[in-house]
Parts: sequence; structure tokens; C-alpha cells
Amino acid sequence: MMSPRAPRSKGGDLDALIATLDADDLRAIVSKAAEYHEEVARAVRLAANRGSEDLRQLRAEIDRGLRTGRFLGYYESRGWAHEVQPIVEEIRGAVRSSPSAELVVLIERAIGRVVKVILHADDSDGLIGDVARDLLDLHAEACDLGVADSTKLARWMVKFRFDDQDFFEPDPVRYAKALGEIGLAAFRREVQQRRKVGADSFAVKYAEERLAVLDGDTETIVRLLGGDLTAPYQFIRIAEAMEELGRDDDVLAWALRGIAETNGWQVAQLYDLAAGVHSRRSRDGEVLLLRKEQHQRMASSFTYGLLRSAAESCGTWVDECLDARSVLTKRDLGALVDVLLADGELDEAWQVAVDNPGWEPGEQRSMRLAEAREPSVPGDAFGIYLRLADLELQDTGRPAYTRAVAMLKKAERAAKADDREDEFTEHVATLRDRHRRRPTFISLLDKARLV
Repeated sequence: MMSPRAPRSKGGDLDALIATLDADDLRAIVSKAAEYHEEVARAVRLAANRGSEDLRQLRAEIDRGLRTGRFLGYYESRGWAHEVQPIVEEIRGAVRSSPSAELVVLIERAIGRVVKVILHADDSDGLIGDVARDLLDLHAEACDLGVADSTKLARWMVKFRFDDQDFFEPDPVRYAKALGEIGLAAFRREVQQRRKVGADSFAVKYAEERLAVLDGDTETIVRLLGGDLTAPYQFIRIAEAMEELGRDDDVLAWALRGIAETNGWQVAQLYDLAAGVHSRRSRDGEVLLLRKEQHQRMASSFTYGLLRSAAESCGTWVDECLDARSVLTKRDLGALVDVLLADGELDEAWQVAVDNPGWEPGEQRSMRLAEAREPSVPGDAFGIYLRLADLELQDTGRPAYTRAVAMLKKAERAAKADDREDEFTEHVATLRDRHRRRPTFISLLDKARLV
């Protein structure tokens, strides 16, 4: 028989225990761990070379660790992303302590290897992609320190995007400091050359858009990012570019124009951009007006929350509350119930359902209404629980049966509180007879002691 597993120590407890061990004990533990765990062995090798200006050990670990000889499945990809963290951290340390042109090239090598792994992996969780993004961030950080050859950097950026992959976009705005005038000129030439030979049009467009932002060229920004100016996202892109340039007047102008001229769910982002300008200028009243307009136009529990926050900043929520709820009454009863429940007005939320008998709240909202109603009027909740259990039993299979039994347990609790246990017992007996050909359901009823 296996001995019971000891409880895992918390971080602080483990640190205290380590402090009690002598060097020989620690060497033995690390040595044994390194035999079974490659990430431990890798961390040991890298730590042993730390402080040396020689990057040969780091290069060796990159070549050894950032690769795969076979396709990585979902769980294998997660494990691989975890195992290479010591390499990423060692690169991070090198960037902070001893940046160099050689290190920049080495990071580019690491990024290239990770991209090749992504191409041979199920990276549904995006964890390997996160490794690549971390390395790209470290690459930009190292380049910012002035150690990169600007012309070589420009060529690498173009090659990486146009030739090596299409997942990640090296941003010339982000690299502007490292590129300088010479590097930016080289980057522009490389992009223009790619355009001439018919290279990836998306990559060319992105590069040209970002160069327009870097140049602060309003006309080109509007032409490239705005297109025909018929959809919200086009106005969003222009406004975001203006925000990046610190031009709040232009952000506001383009956001308001997009609000006036377009429709659809993305208009909400235009309201956010416009409200952001007013917030930065401490114009709470203007934010409130925007949020009232947005709530009228796109009524939901979310816009209600935005309006409430804006009104509270102005000290006028008491005056605004009834009108805000009136909008939901006309436009979205579900959202009205949600905000009433969130505000703790449980009886009022229940009354919405009572006053609108032809309206169907949906199963999840009905459940929340029943749970809110149960402490004060358990009989009302009892009926909802039974109805929801019956809805679950329209499907077959253990998951549906498990949900139905959970609902029946809630109904049993409400029945006891409302002195309707006989009615509940009769209902369960009816269910047992009606679904007698569903042995799994009957078994679950037995286990739950619902008789």
C-alpha cells in the first residue's frame, strides 16, 4: 500500500526548510532532481555559466532546448512551454545585466526556433506563443539599449515577418528608438522592395500603417486605417492611432464621427475612446452625457453599469437611476432583472417576471431569480426548480440527469421550507415512473435519496 502523500509545503515554509539544509544536502537534492527533470538540469547549467560574458552555454541551451523532433500534442505543448522557462529567464537576466549585439542575435535565434516549434505543435492554449511573445519583448528591450546594428535589425524584422512566419508582427513604432534614422530608412526600403515583388499584402499593409503612425502623417493614417469609413472598426483604428500620437482632439473628433455615422456592437469602443478623452481632461459631465447616450442606444446591463459609474462620479446617480432602468424596461427585461439582482433589489427583480408572464427569462436567469426568491418565498422558488428540472430531462445522458437531480435537490429544500414535502414526493414518484427506462437517472435519484 502506498503511503499517504504529505501535504505540499507553501512557498514560505519551503524557503524556511531550505535554509536549514547544508550545502551537501542541497547539492544532493539538486543533483537528484536534475536526473529526473530536464528543466532543473537546464537551470543548473545556465546558472553555472551566469556572470560570464561568454554566451556559448546559453546558445547551447537554446539549440538543445528550443526545438522538437516531433509533433507536440496539446498536453505536450503545455509541458514544453513550461520546460523552456529557465532559458527565457536566463535570457531576461542577460538582457538586464549584459546586453550586447551578440545577445540580440542570439535572441533572434531563439525566436526563430520557437516559431518552428509552434508550426509542429497543437498550441491551442497559446502557451508556446506566449514564450515567443516574451522573447520578442526581450528582443525589443535589448535593442532599446543601443546594442543592435540598426540596419541588420531592420532586415531581421522584415525577414522574420515576410519569410519566417505570419503569427507575429514586429512593430517599427516599438523599435523606432533602436532603428534610428538609418534603420528606419533601411526598413522602409525593405518593405517597399517586398511590395514590388508582390509579397504578403497584409504584412506590407501593416508595416505601412505603422510607419504612417510613426511619421504622424494624418492623411496617410486616415487613408490606410480608415479605408472607405463605413464601419466602426475603421474609425476605431484611426482614433487609436491618434491616441497613440497623443492627439486627444483628433481622438475625440474621429470617435464622435464614428458614433454618428456607423452602427453595430463595435460602436461601444468608440464611446470608450471618446469617454477616455473626457476622463483625461476631468470632464465628468461630458462622460455622463456620452454614457447616457450610449445606454439609450445600446441598452444592456453593461451600459447601465457604465452610466451608473459616470453618474456616481458626478454625484447624480439618484437622479439618473430611474431613467436608466426605464430604458431597460423598454429594451431589455433580462438586463433589468440582472441589474436589480446585482443591486440587491430582489423583490423588484421577481416582480419584473410576474408583470411580464409572456417573457421567458432563460434557464440561468430563472435559476438566479429562484435562488434570490427562496429565502423569503420558498414556494415560488419551488415551482421554478421543478420546471428547470423538467427542462433538463428533455435531454438524455448523465450530464443532463446530474443537472436535473441537482435542481430537484434545490426543490426538495424549498418544499421543506414551504411545507410542501408531500407534493415534492409525489412529483419525484411521477418522474421515476415517467423515466423508468432511464436507469442512469433512476440511479442518480437513488444516490441523492430522492424518493
